[in-house]
Amino acid sequence: MGFAIADRLPETYESEARLLVGPLSADKDTLSAAGAQARTYAALATTKPMLGAAARRSGLGGSATALRGKVRDVTASDVTRLISIRVRDSDPARAATIANALAAVLVARASTGPPEGKLHVVEPAAAPRNSIGPSASLIVPLAAVAGLLGAFGIVVLVDSLTTAVRTEGDLAAVSPVTVLGSVNGARPRRGDRALVMEAEPHSAAAAAYRMLATKISLSNSERPLRSLLVLDAHGGRSSGRLAANLAAALAEDGTRVVVIDGDERGGVMELFQHEGKASTEMVQRARPLRIGQLTFDRFRLRGPRLIVIQRRKPSEPLYPQQAAETIEHLLTGADLVVLTAPPVDGSASSMVWAHAADATLLVAERDHTKREQMTPAVDSLRIAEANVIGTVLC
Repeated sequence: MGFAIADRLPETYESEARLLVGPLSADKDTLSAAGAQARTYAALATTKPMLGAAARRSGLGGSATALRGKVRDVTASDVTRLISIRVRDSDPARAATIANALAAVLVARASTGPPEGKLHVVEPAAAPRNSIGPSASLIVPLAAVAGLLGAFGIVVLVDSLTTAVRTEGDLAAVSPVTVLGSVNGARPRRGDRALVMEAEPHSAAAAAYRMLATKISLSNSERPLRSLLVLDAHGGRSSGRLAANLAAALAEDGTRVVVIDGDERGGVMELFQHEGKASTEMVQRARPLRIGQLTFDRFRLRGPRLIVIQRRKPSEPLYPQQAAETIEHLLTGADLVVLTAPPVDGSASSMVWAHAADATLLVAERDHTKREQMTPAVDSLRIAEANVIGTVLC
């Protein structure tokens, strides 16, 4: 914007006329008087009568007020006795004409006085070849600095007004349950692997999942944890990725883990899809599984060696007995069942799975989940008699 403004502003030219007060050489008193007179002439040059006379003399028309806006300044030195008249205008010839007209008016005004007060033009104004502005090299950096400061101010204002959870401290301040930590929910840099635990097993992100898995394993000290529901707070979409990585971390010690992808959006399986279809390099389709009245599609994840099942009709109602029966059936061939479900406010099945699971982990998304949403989410889960062991920031 600064460059556009500088490019469209008319060019400005400055012309200067210089006058000498008094004789070129004289006694000390005469020179001293001439120096004092120089300051008087400089002040007199910008008065309305002098400017009006200069406007008429230049033949350019205009009022004294209009001419005053073009006279940059009139300066005088009591040592050198030189008066400098500088005029700025968009037309170089006009700037020189105005400066010379004002100089001529001053000379005429001083012609009737004593010798020490007379003026002589020592350097008439000439039309300048180069403009003095606008300077794009100055305007553009200043505009850039102003833009950056403005953007920074807006960011600070928005940050002060937002109620989104941004740090573990924000989450701890509003969460009625323990904060178990934070994990990086971003997709790993290696595009051929969907899980951080598989693509970057030695990274800090993988270490965070292992730490979270350890805390969860130790949270139920009275009895072993057999089923865990990973659930987004209001409107989140991180539970699928978190649950899959967490299941992979829990399976590293040989624990047999089955993942129930209970989110109607297929939050776990969509990690392994390309253009809407499951990648055959990462996923092997197994025989469907029938548990009571529910039918599940079954998949084997080749890399992390996990079993993932999905309800064939996820939009149909889910009843507490069906949820408990499903978990109990899966535990006959597994050590741990990790579940996902729609966000707390997204489906009644979330409450049903929370009631059936041994423990529930509530996920907050950084810069998305609102602080005021955490307490109602935990309260809703407690209505379902869920064992909410903590929250995690993704």
